[in-house]
Amino acid sequence: MPESLLTSIVAGSSAAVFQTTISYPFEFLKTGLQLHRSLPRVAPFNMMHQIKFYFSGCAALNVGTLLKTATRFTTFEKACVLMKDPESPNKAIGGPRLLVAGIITGFMESLLVIPFENIKTTMIENALILSERATKELEAKSKNTGKPTSDVRPTFHKISNRSLHPREKLYLHYEKYPSSHFLASVKEIYVTRGVRGFVQGTTPTIIRQMSNSAVRFTTYTSLKQLIAPTKPLNEYYAFALGVVSSAAVVAVTQPIDVIKTRMQSKYAWKTYKSSLNCAYRIFVEEGFFSFWKGWAPRLMKVGLSGGVSFGVYQYVENLMTLIQQESKLGHE
Repeated sequence: MPESLLTSIVAGSSAAVFQTTISYPFEFLKTGLQLHRSLPRVAPFNMMHQIKFYFSGCAALNVGTLLKTATRFTTFEKACVLMKDPESPNKAIGGPRLLVAGIITGFMESLLVIPFENIKTTMIENALILSERATKELEAKSKNTGKPTSDVRPTFHKISNRSLHPREKLYLHYEKYPSSHFLASVKEIYVTRGVRGFVQGTTPTIIRQMSNSAVRFTTYTSLKQLIAPTKPLNEYYAFALGVVSSAAVVAVTQPIDVIKTRMQSKYAWKTYKSSLNCAYRIFVEEGFFSFWKGWAPRLMKVGLSGGVSFGVYQYVENLMTLIQQESKLGHE
């Protein structure tokens, strides 16, 4: 494996888990806001939860992020080499070639991240259910009723005397006892929705991921070439450029992200027929501005994670380059 490729993997992976974990509460709020349907007679989304709930789904996203980050930097480097002008192999790529390299990177990322995005979304939905029940129990105790308010959720069928299909029984079981951990959530998805439950929202996820990478890497690399075209970039500048490129990502891709989250919901199959139907119903039932639900926490999360990711990546890359140079000098 080439040293530059190994450097990319080490640098990217070092930043991945750190930035995902510290920024995850914003991901939780963003996903919760996007899952909440703005319909008449529906209470506003509750932003206040116990601390433990804000990290529900973090493990799933960390696993996906590790795979995504390794793919992101290695694929982007290879894509840049592939897209170089044969007549000017030493010239840095730009314009349409840089955009295509970003799109290729996003497509490869999405293939790995889709199952973990579905697990994360299910874990967040379950956490919201459990948080709502915990709040009702506290309210019931404060009123000295001794009994929590019943939590009645709509089901996909009317109660009848017919015998239930095993999957229906499991669905009702998990409605009553939502899973709260990574492996339990994986089991819940598999037994209630099958393998299909891990690939929900594939189309909007691929479109979002390709758009994310195209916008992020095009913005970041263009600004990097403008600021430091011939020398390594300082890690502080890398952090700032990461924040700016991430803000551009949110500005361009937020509607796609809302559709993706809705299509990955455990209730999507009984609410939306397809991604296009989802977009249509959001527009008609909830209004145009609902496509921008969760933009503020997503901006905080993506901006922080993008800045930290690129900043740590650049720091580790510069450090490893310095070590390699000193090692070469020591052998001479």
